Amino acid sequence: MVENLFEQNVLWAVLTAVLWGFAAHGARRLALRPAARLPRRVGMGLVLLGVALVALLLRVASALALALAAGWPAAVDYVLFGAVPLVPTGAAVLVVAVPAYRRTGRAARRSRAAGEGGTDPGAAAALRGSAADPRLVVPVWACALAAATGALLTLRPPAPPHTGPFLLHSAFLLVGTVCLYLWQVRRREAQAHPGWRPRALSVRLSRLAAGVAVLVLVPVGVLSFAAENSRLPARAGHHGHVHDTGGGPGPGGAPHRDVSRLTGPRTATPDRTITLTAAEETLRLASGETVAALAFNGRLPGPELRVQRGELVEVVLVNKNVRGGVTLHWHGVDVPNAEDGVAGVTQDAVPPGGRHVYRFRPDRAGTFWYHSHQQPAVSVARGLFGALIVEEPEPEPEPEPAPPGLDLAVVAHAWSVGEGEGPAGPPRGGALSGNNGLGGELRTAFGDSTRERWREVPAGTPVRLRLVNADNCPRTFSLTGTGFEVAAIDGNEVPGATELRDTLLRVAGGGRYDLTFRQPDSPVRLAVVGDANVRGREGCGEDGAYGADAVEPAALLLGPEDVEAPDPLTEGPVFDPLVYGSPGEPPFGPDPSFDRRFHQVFGNSLGFHDGEFMVLWTVNNRVHPDIPSLLVREGDLVHVTFVNRSLDDHPMHLHGHRMLVLSRDGRRATGGPWWTDTLNVAPGERYEVAFRADNPGLWMDHCHNLDHARDGMVMHLVYDGVHSPYETGRDTGNLPE
Repeated sequence: MVENLFEQNVLWAVLTAVLWGFAAHGARRLALRPAARLPRRVGMGLVLLGVALVALLLRVASALALALAAGWPAAVDYVLFGAVPLVPTGAAVLVVAVPAYRRTGRAARRSRAAGEGGTDPGAAAALRGSAADPRLVVPVWACALAAATGALLTLRPPAPPHTGPFLLHSAFLLVGTVCLYLWQVRRREAQAHPGWRPRALSVRLSRLAAGVAVLVLVPVGVLSFAAENSRLPARAGHHGHVHDTGGGPGPGGAPHRDVSRLTGPRTATPDRTITLTAAEETLRLASGETVAALAFNGRLPGPELRVQRGELVEVVLVNKNVRGGVTLHWHGVDVPNAEDGVAGVTQDAVPPGGRHVYRFRPDRAGTFWYHSHQQPAVSVARGLFGALIVEEPEPEPEPEPAPPGLDLAVVAHAWSVGEGEGPAGPPRGGALSGNNGLGGELRTAFGDSTRERWREVPAGTPVRLRLVNADNCPRTFSLTGTGFEVAAIDGNEVPGATELRDTLLRVAGGGRYDLTFRQPDSPVRLAVVGDANVRGREGCGEDGAYGADAVEPAALLLGPEDVEAPDPLTEGPVFDPLVYGSPGEPPFGPDPSFDRRFHQVFGNSLGFHDGEFMVLWTVNNRVHPDIPSLLVREGDLVHVTFVNRSLDDHPMHLHGHRMLVLSRDGRRATGGPWWTDTLNVAPGERYEVAFRADNPGLWMDHCHNLDHARDGMVMHLVYDGVHSPYETGRDTGNLPE
């Protein structure tokens, strides 16, 4: 519903501007019509005004409905710039212009009945004066001006705070209306003179040509300047960025620290050494399809890495032949900043033939994943990712060990099979470009199979399924044949988890759920019953559908193969982490005092990014690199509000930290502490989250719909005093998004 209201606001903004543009043109030209045709023209004008007024009411109603449904932060500029100016101007049309139209119509009918309009110059001049009455023309033009600027500011919203732009917009409309009035008074004086004659045809044609030239050349010039001004620099560092302080102290109070020195242990002997070799090659899935892949160690997905909490892990990244370069980002693991693997932010991308060594000690057990953060919209889609499982250290052996369980990572991804795009990757497409654009056919897979897989599991076996969504959009899972618990979210154990049945699980793009149960005597089926990554064509949400009503062929079946497996659940309640589990003690205390508060509104805007015109994904109506960095100091307790007033979902991913969800749409979290590193914010949703700034560095904070990030939905969390020596841009070879 909320997404539909956003669409309705855009639709009625444009339609209202068009209708009032026609109405204003008709009002201005009314005095130029022959007296015999004037009654008919007045009638047509009144009909057009009626239609335009209905559109105006719908425009205002849609803005107010959005404010009621999604809250004031989601609708503030739609109301201030779209609805508020239309109310007084529309009322003026209804109270002043419509009666003036009616008076002119009556006068024209009387004149035609008396036969005066075509013979008496004085009567004709009086008719023209009535049709050129400022009370008839100016309110309509003022309403058209309000509708046009309102539509422009809906398609290209101003950045918050909105007080200044609203006052400026109001002043512009007031001055514009006064100028229109003075101009119309002069026109009426001229046209009401008995000797007035229309300008010669040649003059009118010349004026028309000049007007058309201005209307064409000025927008072309403005658009050309905007396109050129939007081009990303060939080289850009991280110095001199504008900061959002969140109400806290500004920069300069902390000592200088270099990102490259914020490393993991560099000299100690590693407990585990892993080598990952990235290569471009054509690979065949286990289910038989061919993928034009980028892969680690020749596997799709890359090798599953299992390490233990607290041990020193060394990963050697080798780039065999990936021409665009490659890095390794440890999604959800709070590594030291220099180990985060973001090209141009924490390191340089590893070129073909190069290598890079990462060292870190994971401090929390859980389900994570790794992927390249060099052109990830391409590299992740084509296969440069894999599961990373951090386990608790092995306990001392017990006299009577428990029976072995099944601990299985299930990595879900939409593979582009058949004729792929090749090394250049997906074209830039803007906000509503649909799927990842790799070509071929997108098919949902569990790991490297797009079909059903059976696994024999004895009854009574404890099972842990670690679901990883390695795509942009939310993916809806169904687990049938058993009750289950959601034991962990994004690598964070859920205290007090209780059994669920007949419940769907919607996992954010980049998110993870751990499901636990004990294998029953009969089979269990894990299936995908809604996958916007393969079914969506204009974004992920599609007003809440998420690719529903389509059960994907990929499935995991556990248990005996000689028994029919249960059907997947296609309808039912969706698991809600906000109310699941036991709350316990609040992690930040019952009444935390926040050092900084940030407010982020996600939206859409028409504009240019890197020279291309598209529907933009914006944060506070800006795109990278114009989004201010979030400034913090070590130890700060930070509060962030997310408001999504765009037409798609945004899985917001903060590197190096985990966020605690405090509320959604004003409803406080009442379940177990909901810790997450990738929070899906659907259209119309409003979240409050908090985190402790306890990992110094310069961190990416971006939408993990990687197409959105590529098109500018990227910002940074910057600790005061921390600087990066690395640069991004085409000439550097570092393209982190």
